[in-house]
Amino acid sequence: MAQKGLGRGLSALFDDGAAAEGPAGAGVQTLPVADLSPSPFQPRQHFDPEKIAELAVSIKTQGILQPILVRAASPGVKTPYEIVAGERRWRAAQQARVHDVPVVIRELANVDAAEIALLENVQREDLSPFEEAEGYRGLMAQFVYSQTDVAERVGKSRAHVANALRLLAMPDGLRTMVEKGELSAGHARALLSLENPLPLGRQAVAENWSVRRLEQAVRDLSSGSGTTGDGDRSGALDKDPDLREAEEQASREIGLGVEIRGSATRGHVRVSYASLEQLELVLARLAGK
Repeated sequence: MAQKGLGRGLSALFDDGAAAEGPAGAGVQTLPVADLSPSPFQPRQHFDPEKIAELAVSIKTQGILQPILVRAASPGVKTPYEIVAGERRWRAAQQARVHDVPVVIRELANVDAAEIALLENVQREDLSPFEEAEGYRGLMAQFVYSQTDVAERVGKSRAHVANALRLLAMPDGLRTMVEKGELSAGHARALLSLENPLPLGRQAVAENWSVRRLEQAVRDLSSGSGTTGDGDRSGALDKDPDLREAEEQASREIGLGVEIRGSATRGHVRVSYASLEQLELVLARLAGK
C-alpha cells in the first residue's frame, strides 16, 4: 500500500477496494463470521462488553453499515481471513447471531495491516492512552520505525507520538490512576519528571487539581521551592526513601493521598480527602474501626 493511502483516511481503503479488479479488490462481499479471525496486530487490549452489546442490538435492527476490512490469513491461522479493521463489528455480529458479514478483501503486508489496525482506533479515539502508546511502540519495534516515521504513517505530529510513548515509563500506581479515570494522560505526563510521582499524583486526585495546577506544583518541586499547588511546603525531592515507601504503603492502605513531612523521628502526616465520605473514612481508621 502506498503511504498516501493512510494519509487519506480509512474510507480510501474501502473505495480503492471497490474500484480495483480481481478477487482481492472485488468490492464488498459477504463471508461467514466463522471465516474471520482477529488480527495479531490489533492494538486494543480491552473490548467494552456493554458497547459490544449495544452494537449487537444495532446490528440486529440496522445491519452492519460499514464492511469489515480483511486480508488473507497468515500461514498457520485456522481461518481463511484475518480482520484488519472492524473487529468490534465482527464480535458484535457474533453476539447478534449474524451468520454472514460484509467485507472488503485487500492484499496487505504485515506493516500495512498493523498501521491500519492502529489508525482505525486512533482516528476514532477508541483506544486508551496506553493502548495507543503500545501500538506506536509495536510499530517501532516490529518495523524499525522512528517516532517521525510513525507520526507520518498515522497522521499525527511527532510530539504527539513522543508524548504518548512517555506514558509507558510511568510506574504502575500512576498508570492505575489513569486507567481508572482519576487522572488524565495530561496529568500523568506532568508527573513523569518526578523521581517519585505517586504522592503528588494522589494529592492531585484527592484535591481535584487541573493539569495546569499540577504542572505548577511539579515546577515548584523541580526548582527546589518545595511548594505544592496550594503553597504548602513539600520535601518530596530530597525525602528519605523509607519515608517515601511509608507514604506509598499508607496511601495503599486507605486509598487516599498521604504525605509524610519531617524525618524518621519527628514530623507530621497529611492525608488529603475530597469528600465527606473520605473524611469519615480517615476518622474511622484513626479510631480503629
